[in-house]
Amino acid sequence: AKVGSADDAQKVAEVIKSGGPWKTVIGEIGYDAKGDITRPDYVIYEWKKGDDGKYSYFEK
Repeated sequence: AKVGSADDAQKVAEVIKSGGPWKTVIGEIGYDAKGDITRPDYVIYEWKKGDDGKYSYFEK
């Protein structure tokens, strides 16, 4: 099911912060009060494009 609006970053953030869970092709995914994913077998990584034009893993 579609929740929020994919073209409005603020609305997308609000939906994600609501915690879920959401049904996906890999099962239900949700977040706890700290913002950690509730499925221990699933991890989300962030990749960013560097000055050299290459993408690499981004650590916060």
